[in-house]
Parts: sequence; C-alpha cells; structure tokens
Amino acid sequence: MAKTTLYFANFFFSPIGSKHRFTLWKQVFFLLTLSATIINAQDSTRSQVFRDDLPRKHQIIKAKYPSYTLIAGYILTSDANRGDPFAQHELGIRYLMGSGFPKDTVKAIYWIRKAVDQNLPAARFNYGIMLYNGIGVPWNPFEAYINFKAASDAGLPESQFALGLLYTDNLALTRDFGKAYKFFKLAADAKYQPGKDALKQMLKSGFIPPNDSAYVPISKKKDETAQVLNPNWDLDYYDFEKEDKDTSSVFIKEILSNKKGDLKKYLGIENIDSIKVDTSAIGLLNLAANNGSPEALLLVARSYEKGINFKKDLAKAASYYLRANRLGSFKAGETLYKLVQSESFVNALKAKVNQGDADAMYSWAAITALGYSNEIANQQALDFLKKAVDKKHIPSMIELGLLYMNGTLVEKNKEKAFSYWQMAKELGSTEAEIRVAFANIIEHENGADLSNEIKTLQTLSAEGSVFAQTALAYCYEKGIGVAEDKAVAVRMYRMASQRGNQSAYNSLKRMYDELRPEDETYKIFEANN
Repeated sequence: MAKTTLYFANFFFSPIGSKHRFTLWKQVFFLLTLSATIINAQDSTRSQVFRDDLPRKHQIIKAKYPSYTLIAGYILTSDANRGDPFAQHELGIRYLMGSGFPKDTVKAIYWIRKAVDQNLPAARFNYGIMLYNGIGVPWNPFEAYINFKAASDAGLPESQFALGLLYTDNLALTRDFGKAYKFFKLAADAKYQPGKDALKQMLKSGFIPPNDSAYVPISKKKDETAQVLNPNWDLDYYDFEKEDKDTSSVFIKEILSNKKGDLKKYLGIENIDSIKVDTSAIGLLNLAANNGSPEALLLVARSYEKGINFKKDLAKAASYYLRANRLGSFKAGETLYKLVQSESFVNALKAKVNQGDADAMYSWAAITALGYSNEIANQQALDFLKKAVDKKHIPSMIELGLLYMNGTLVEKNKEKAFSYWQMAKELGSTEAEIRVAFANIIEHENGADLSNEIKTLQTLSAEGSVFAQTALAYCYEKGIGVAEDKAVAVRMYRMASQRGNQSAYNSLKRMYDELRPEDETYKIFEANN
C-alpha cells in the first residue's frame, strides 16, 4: 500500500483520542469564491473564511473588445489562423461553450493558448480559471497564478480580484491580507462589483486597511450593501462563552427559523429528497445530525446541554459534542473541554454512568481517551464502551471498531473492527456505512469492483456527510473506483475543509505541496497563532 494511502487511512481509522481532533480550525484556511464572502470571526486570532471557489466554466469572462458573434464561423476561424489574438480567444470560448461551434474542449484550449501566447489579458485570465479548476487541462494553481498575475498587471479587474483571493489562501501563496486588500481595491476602483464586496467584507470583519490617502470607504447605504451569499455555517465562530440559556435559545431559534431550503443548505443536506423526510426544522436538524453533518451535531449538542427543543441531557450533549468534534467542529471540542472543567457536569455524567446510561459511558470513555480527564483507567474506558455496545449504542460500536482497527487498548483485529461497524451499519448508522465502504476501498485488490462502495460515498456525500465527502475526494485524487480527477478531488477537499474536516485540509495542502514549484514566490510561511 502506498505511503499516502496509509497516511490518509490512518487519519480516518484513528480512535477519538487522536491528537488531531482538538487542534481543528487552529489553522483554518481561506477558501475562494467569486462573491468574496467572508464570515465574521468572533475570535480575531482565527481566520475568517472565504466560501466556495474561483469561478468555473460558466463564469468564464467574455473579452471587452468587438465580438465576432455575428460573423460567420469560417471568417472567425480564418482570422484566428492569421494570428489575430482576439479571434483566437473568441474561437476558443466558442468551442468551450458550444456557441456556434460544437463543444470541443481540446480545440478550445488550443485556441485560447494561442491567444495566451500573445499575452491577451482576457485569454490569460480565462486560461488561469481553466488551470485552477482543471477544465480541459491538468489542475495547476501555480500556473493559474502566473496567468492571473499577467492579466492583473494588464489592468483586468477580474484577475486583480482573483489574485486578491489567492492571497487570502495559505495554499498557493502565503496569506497576506495587505496584498489581498490591494488587489481587491484595484478591482473595486475599476467598478468590478465582487472587488467592492470583498472590501466591504474585509472591513466588516475588522481588517484595518494600510495607510492610503487615496482610500475612500465604500458607501454603507442600505441599498449599496453587498449581500452575503448564505455561508454554510459559522458555529465555530459563535462565542458560546458570552451566552446564557436565553441567548442560546434565540440563536438556535434564529437558525431553525430559516426557510427550509436555506436551512438544508446551512446543514449541508440541500440534496436530500424532502418527500422522504420530516421537513420540520427539528426533523431536518435530526436528519442532518444522523447523516454526519458537524453543523447539525453541534446545534443538537448545544440544545441538549441547554434544554432547548430537547429535554436537557448532559450525557447526550457530550455524546453529540464528541461526534461533532470528530467530524471537524473545533468549537465542539473546545466546549466539551470547558464542560469537563465543571464539577456539576462531571458529577451529572458520573451519575448517568452509574445508572448504566449508554451515552454517558461512551462520553466518559471518549473524554478519557481525549485526555480531558484521567479519573478512570484505559481498561475501564474500554469496559464502558463494551457495556454501551451491549445496549446497542451506535457511537460506541464505531469507537470500538476504530480501537480494533488500530490496536488501541486491544489487540489489533480488522475482522472485529468490521463486525462492530457492520453492527452499527445494520442499526442505520451513516458513519458506519461510510467506514465499511471506505475500508473496503482502502483494502481493495487490483481489479476489484468498487461500484457499490463509490455509490455509497456519492449518495451520503450528497446527503450531508462531510466524512463521505472527504473519502470520495480521496478516491478521485487516486483514481480508485472512479476516473482520476485531481480538480474534482481538490474541490471536494475544499468543501469538506470548509466544513472543518482536518483530514480534508491536510489532503488539500498535500496536493498543493506535491505540485509546488521551488520558486520562493510559492513558499508558504505558517502563522504561529
């Protein structure tokens, strides 16, 4: 098995005590989007997040020069063959879009590259978008940067904006908010709306612009305020410390009062078929939590902790916090750690353990494994898990499977690991279903039929599981069970990282590092905060 496969599998098959869990979001990174959305951070030591990605094929720009739209195709082709860069670019776009010519990505790239060779700014920007998103060419964010920079130097605002986005990321280039601001401002000064929106969001997030006597704040009149495009979630930025039960209730009620479509998107289950599910707000929240949505798990945990929408139950709250933390919520781990410091919480959990409560036994065992408490020995934690499994407690089954897969506290035994996951799967666990599928993928032999496993990951990824999303990205990266497609892998890793999955972030960073040129321009300097 390849070294990268082992590295990736070890993260997925690590028990809850893995050292990776509690550090999530400490190095949270910026994601890229045409609308330049930034989520406000409650903690200024953490980064705000750009959502989504650079534009894809449907957002390729048309050049700002006389078009050939009414000229017969053979004249356009003739002009392109004579070396006219405008015609070459136009012809490439036509082939890309299937406008007046049959769609042909190979021919599109050929003609756009001809215009790139003549340094046509619009062609360089569009070629950069293709490189960044792997449209017709291998994914290469570094070559994309070179083309964005050339078009930016020529004054193209779309490329100035794209460069600004790259400087908010710590993947292709070292994060530099000052440079990002500079390029967003250049785009804004050229009346490019996404540049204006980005500036507003940076200022709203507390960014202090560099001294610039020419800088004039953008109007904050209501009708000119940029609309933020429905961020997926900002729970990891919400300051739970400053709230009480009443403010918790308001916060959760506000989220659940969203329109169903917006709520489903917020919880990562926008592709769920509403006909087959309870479409009440609480129904969607429970569905998303069961499907492996860290956003929903954190909300349910908070609800059980405070007695909002559910009967107050600290053992259940702890169990949901643990599951949310496993799937990427830094706030869940942080909140649980603070709860463990409370004597009343510990006493309540112990009382539930003494009553044989499965959630409490699982939570106490996991808290021990995480190192949050040393009141019980590892063997006792293992015994708690086994007792909880006897009560058909699904999270405990998954955890015991992980222990046997890794040989932690027990002798390593893959067959037992699979048996526990299969048991949980038969009880309806989405996470167990994914673990079984992904374990089969990792252990597959050449020529094995993985269509069922891939279908499982695709279905559950679409239904909100960040775990399935990350596993599927790995399959696309390595070409296991699907055709290798680095660009698709990158996009899926980004989406999962955006939702807090540390494994997805590590994989995304690794993919960048594998392509990273030696040039000092691309050296990444990690922040120490």
